[in-house]
Amino acid sequence: MDIENDPNSNSQPDASGVPRGAFPVDRPVDALLRDHQMVRRLADAWTRDTSSAARNQAATQLLQALELHSRLEEGVFYPAVRQVDASLISHFEDEHHRAGDLLAAIKNMPETDPQREPMLRQLIDMVLQHIEQEEGEFFPKLQQAQLDMTPIGLQMASFEASLVHTMTIQDSRSGARR
Repeated sequence: MDIENDPNSNSQPDASGVPRGAFPVDRPVDALLRDHQMVRRLADAWTRDTSSAARNQAATQLLQALELHSRLEEGVFYPAVRQVDASLISHFEDEHHRAGDLLAAIKNMPETDPQREPMLRQLIDMVLQHIEQEEGEFFPKLQQAQLDMTPIGLQMASFEASLVHTMTIQDSRSGARR
């Protein structure tokens, strides 16, 4: 296969000229929007699929994506943009805390637990509502504030890379113990 011409290759630029998979450091909100789209797709796959194996895979990927995205927002993004609307950021942090508690409970449940499905549904509903509020209320305010987003994007890219590395190591260690 010719990697250079493969449309699915991460080296191919997207519409904005950033290679697919690369963190757009000058437009970190684009990375958050990309995460939001992935969460929507995984939530949709979990909701629509009838195969329990496919649903479990979608749930696992969804929980991982939510954990990574939440930690990125809480660790870098929210502190860096708090001055745009401190009250809304506090509200988002509260929502993240509630969703994080639910996420942790779900991760510690066996896939066969009868409470898992309703809890996943509740988490998905919370997260989708949160995404809509971020995109509909906060991101427009952030754009109007005209902050220089590149320093925030650089911090986010570094934080995300470190977090992915740490999560990969933890996953490989927990997989080795099974």
